[in-house]
Amino acid sequence: MKQSRMEEILRDYTAGKLDAQQANQELKKMGAPVRLQPGRNEITEVEQQATRVGDTPDQAEGYGLLDTGTGSMEKVHVHRGRLEHAVNQVQPDGTVNMLAYVLIGGKRYSVQGDMLTEA
Repeated sequence: MKQSRMEEILRDYTAGKLDAQQANQELKKMGAPVRLQPGRNEITEVEQQATRVGDTPDQAEGYGLLDTGTGSMEKVHVHRGRLEHAVNQVQPDGTVNMLAYVLIGGKRYSVQGDMLTEA
């Protein structure tokens, strides 16, 4: 329940429904260990306006938050559904050595290497 509420707040933030201050207030209220920090994982208004998502992961473009399960959310730039760097290693069978997700434009995508995929 706590994880899903935290993700809901962060989805609303990446969709522009909450600003960083409002998101941080909501995260604090629920006792979440994550806070948005200027310069580290805060998405500016200009970055928010430049962010677009479509019907498929490869249409995602702009800025989002990377969750690697370490308790910190990192701001990332997505271009045509890809990250600037791989965050995990894709095994020959298609699995990954570490689960990672990107929240962008209110959507959540899994990450395989540097590519966003359906979660």
